[in-house]
Amino acid sequence: MKPTVNSSNRLQETPAPNRKIFNLEDSCQRGWRLLYILTAFHRCSEVMKPFLLRFLLDACRNPGLLFQGIAKACEQNLRKTYQYGGRVVAPGNMELKAMLAGRSSKRQLFLLPGGIERHLKVKTCSVALDVIEELCYEMGLHRLEAVDEYTVFLVTNRECHDKRVFV
Repeated sequence: MKPTVNSSNRLQETPAPNRKIFNLEDSCQRGWRLLYILTAFHRCSEVMKPFLLRFLLDACRNPGLLFQGIAKACEQNLRKTYQYGGRVVAPGNMELKAMLAGRSSKRQLFLLPGGIERHLKVKTCSVALDVIEELCYEMGLHRLEAVDEYTVFLVTNRECHDKRVFV
């Protein structure tokens, strides 16, 4: 006797409505964004470092690659992570959502002497030296000695004796 096929045991070819289908480009983009986050926080092993840097540099230099820009950002993150030790504080929920959405920088307010307010673009791996260099450049100070004359203080709303913390 031959089994009969009814509608209850047929395979459905359409996906369930609650499942998301990602195309290859979207999947690659998510992979690059994950690598962007990882290179901002973690050093890779010394064995893997030359291979990862080579891969990122090749991806940066390939003009036909869709993800050339984020590859360059990953390479810069990795270099800063090795130079400065990587980020210590994990990104907050909002920052993580922004990074996963492809936004890797924000406009940060800096207060200068004389009550001058200046907004600068701060990225995931920005350090105080980057801010000082950018401010010096905008003031027309191009000598390296000028950078040594400035510092950045962090003003917080936390309850403490001194609200300015040296960064």
